[in-house]
Amino acid sequence: MLVLLTLGALVSQVSPAATPAKPQAIRSWDQNACSLVVCGPAEKGLPGRDGRDGIQGPKGDIGEQGLQGPRGILGPPGKMGPAGAVGQKGTQGETGPKGDAGEIGPRGIRGLQGPPGNAGPSGPIGNSGPQGEKGVKGERGSGGATGAQGPQGKPGAPGPQGVKGSVGEKGAKGNVGDRGLQGATGVQGPVGKTGLPGSKGDKGSVGDKGTKGDSGLSEVNLMKKQVSILEGQLKALQASFSKYQKVAVFPGGQIVGNKVFVTSGYEGNFDDLKQRCLQASGQLATPRNAAENAAVQQIAVLYKKSVFLGITDIQTEGKFKYLNGEAINYSNWLQGEPNNDKGTENCVELYVNGKWNDKSCGEKRLIVCEF
Repeated sequence: MLVLLTLGALVSQVSPAATPAKPQAIRSWDQNACSLVVCGPAEKGLPGRDGRDGIQGPKGDIGEQGLQGPRGILGPPGKMGPAGAVGQKGTQGETGPKGDAGEIGPRGIRGLQGPPGNAGPSGPIGNSGPQGEKGVKGERGSGGATGAQGPQGKPGAPGPQGVKGSVGEKGAKGNVGDRGLQGATGVQGPVGKTGLPGSKGDKGSVGDKGTKGDSGLSEVNLMKKQVSILEGQLKALQASFSKYQKVAVFPGGQIVGNKVFVTSGYEGNFDDLKQRCLQASGQLATPRNAAENAAVQQIAVLYKKSVFLGITDIQTEGKFKYLNGEAINYSNWLQGEPNNDKGTENCVELYVNGKWNDKSCGEKRLIVCEF
């Protein structure tokens, strides 16, 4: 057993006659402290006193921290501490991907109707919706007040001749209206019948003696020549009058140069229309330039129908000719036409846009005659 003793205590306790113990190790703890001697068991000396009554030595320095021991068993949870201060609001995170649509839940109980809200501002006028189905014809309502007179419309196509009505009562004479603007000079009418001879006038005074004239034979020849010229002019006037009479019968006619294009609104196949124009002393429309083509197009636009022209390639496929056998010198084909679809398109139709297309002669199209 090792005993730590101060030097002073060792000296006072050990007998002078005893053999001193053999020192084993000496460690110096401090310069001001006494040296400690570690002795082994006494060989022949007296046993030393219990050192528990000795003076306690100075407290040593704190030693270096030892290695961390193993983790102990988790203790019971402590009491909940006081709530901490509310932290600052964090930044908004990025929007996550849209999740799949969930199943529709059961319909909830209908809530009570809330009070009516304030009227909102008027919204913009929406686009016109599609035309609805035609409704059932309603009962005739009572007559409304007479509205203001509308503008005069364009003359429509002539309707069928109605049954002659009974002669109505003669109405009261209306007030004389304001004089209208002078119209354009009309076509000269036919020569009227010779009127009755007027009463004989008073005898005039005797004139101066004239120069000697030619023989009577020359005057007769001159008169015959003048009469012949007048007859030629009369025939020309009658032909022009006949042409304009035909235009007056068919409203919507078009005049281009010396040609007049008219329609009655009738529709038929090519041969039918050709015969009807011949019976009216005309022929199917055959535009030979852009101006004449535009005149026929205006009629097609007015009736919103395609028109058969007096042009075919019946004799030779692909070589279109007028009805008199001449090759055409003007055309206004639609792109990709003529194509003789299914090998049966030998006639020519004019669309409302003025373009031409080869068509089967058995189809029905609008009649337009040329005079």
